[in-house]
Amino acid sequence: MTLAPSTIDRCLEVLGALVRSLPDLNAEFEGSVDTFFQGGQPGAAGDPRETLLAARRHLEWFLLEHHSAALRGSVAEKLAPAYGEAVAARLVDEDDADQQVAALGAALESLLRSHTGVFEAEATGAEEAVWARDLGGFGTYALMTQGLEGRLRHGDLLVGRLYPAGDGGNIASPTIAIVRSPEIGAALTRDLARVREESAVNVLRIGQRDLEAMFFASEARGQAPTPTPVDAAPAVDRDQATAEPVGDPRQEALQALLAAGLGEARAREALSVLSSAPRDPARLVHGLEDPMAQVMETLAFESDIDLGEARGALIRAWDLISPAPGEAAQTGAPRGTSEVAADGADEPAGALDRTQAVEAFARGRERGEDAATLLQKLEEDLGIDGGGAGGEGPSEDDPEAPAPDFPGVVGAMVDEMRWELQTTRESFDVASLDPLQHLAAFARPIGVFEELKGRDLFQFATFWLQETGALGSDAEAAALVAALREFCEWALDAHEVDLGSEFLDALDGLETSLPRLRRANSALASGRGDRAGAPDGPSSEGEGEGYTLLSMDGAQPGDFESSGDRLRPRGGGEALTVILPEILRPHLEPGDLLRAVISLEGNAIVYCCYPPEARSLMGD
Repeated sequence: MTLAPSTIDRCLEVLGALVRSLPDLNAEFEGSVDTFFQGGQPGAAGDPRETLLAARRHLEWFLLEHHSAALRGSVAEKLAPAYGEAVAARLVDEDDADQQVAALGAALESLLRSHTGVFEAEATGAEEAVWARDLGGFGTYALMTQGLEGRLRHGDLLVGRLYPAGDGGNIASPTIAIVRSPEIGAALTRDLARVREESAVNVLRIGQRDLEAMFFASEARGQAPTPTPVDAAPAVDRDQATAEPVGDPRQEALQALLAAGLGEARAREALSVLSSAPRDPARLVHGLEDPMAQVMETLAFESDIDLGEARGALIRAWDLISPAPGEAAQTGAPRGTSEVAADGADEPAGALDRTQAVEAFARGRERGEDAATLLQKLEEDLGIDGGGAGGEGPSEDDPEAPAPDFPGVVGAMVDEMRWELQTTRESFDVASLDPLQHLAAFARPIGVFEELKGRDLFQFATFWLQETGALGSDAEAAALVAALREFCEWALDAHEVDLGSEFLDALDGLETSLPRLRRANSALASGRGDRAGAPDGPSSEGEGEGYTLLSMDGAQPGDFESSGDRLRPRGGGEALTVILPEILRPHLEPGDLLRAVISLEGNAIVYCCYPPEARSLMGD
């Protein structure tokens, strides 16, 4: 199968839609803008087309090169199962569904096998493919010339990403750029040779983030010729696209979409969606409920038009119909005015919507900004000025007033601790605190840091981690115990939040029991059904009763007359003689807690295992 560029574009649209559909991942995506552009200005100021190309480069990098904290791995690889389900669901009623599903599956494989670099064109002309030599990796690739016809010369540099297209051919990303400068080519060749000599590594891969800084960043433009993107098609002449005079912005926007091939019905529908919200010209990443994202997802599945051209036309149309600052959007209240809350009270003047404020705070944390500054900004956005006029937070005048309440505060405190310890402790390994990301996820609903209690940490360490399967290795479990001890001590010293000596004492036991029970639950997960011994069928979440393990195989029979595995029901009652799954025996010890069902034959169908420290949470 030879892939068409449009199929790869559709694949990227589907993956982008999946990113936007997952709030945590979408927040990580938006927060990664500064990381990818390294503080530079993406695209050319005032040029929507350059902004679109920059956004595409950012998306490619995020999907294929970024290691996601939310997914704990490569985004495209982790989303592959959901991608397959989304494609099949959207195409289920199509006559050629099987062919389209196969093509989009091949497109995902192409993305995963794609790579970036600086490639030197070794042949030109009217051929269907030219040879492109990778200056970093020494490979030579047959490059299909769609979009490049008549534009390449021998020695030109192609900067960006190549997608394998099948049959030995490769497709250039629409964002790949042509640099025609022998001086830059010679300098780059010298630099790569020096790196090889110093590192003793022959094959060098230049990632998309590095290419962005070297060739696309605004600072680089002052030092090197501006690259010419592959898809440098002339802008649509709107006056020639219609015989009617164009004066009304909405009519002009309609004509732009018609010229891109949308068709009148689809174009009018797209305008209706776009007019639901104003466009921010400075915004690069489209959000979860962004009208542009909704339209592009529909076009990807329900049309065969050029998605790159459609995206550019939609941006132009959105700019034309978007209300200017201070004007009212076609739907919703006028911007810049206070809206009346559900209870009839006016929101504080200038205060942001609560959700927007919290999302802005989360994005700042992702970028590594100062926690104290972010907290102050959040209070201002929520209209909580620390107790001033109209403020809701504690102040000198009202010391008993409640502290600001917003979800995610525990995660913010974890970040603050990371920055503080990295600054104040010489050679401190800040990576040792990485496992606390699980605590931040568990405690996200807590809105006031002082409301975090030792009981919450017991719930987190002894139950939540086991139910969610959050820990990936024994090393991570051990590192988490050490990080929790550091967190408890820091919370008391820095914020006078006492999380309790009882939990600190329990950490001594969790150093061994947490890795051990992680192995037990991992063994269960690999068994038949949801858990070992459980029948195939619905999820086992919440199923079973609580038991305490007393002994196994009569190794510690105590007062029991018969041998076997002994469990005591958590609610009290006589001890039971049962048969535990064999895969659990290497990992369990007397005192552990189990969630299980006992069959009539005496088999223990186990759903989850918990460390013995969980008993303190139950008062025994």
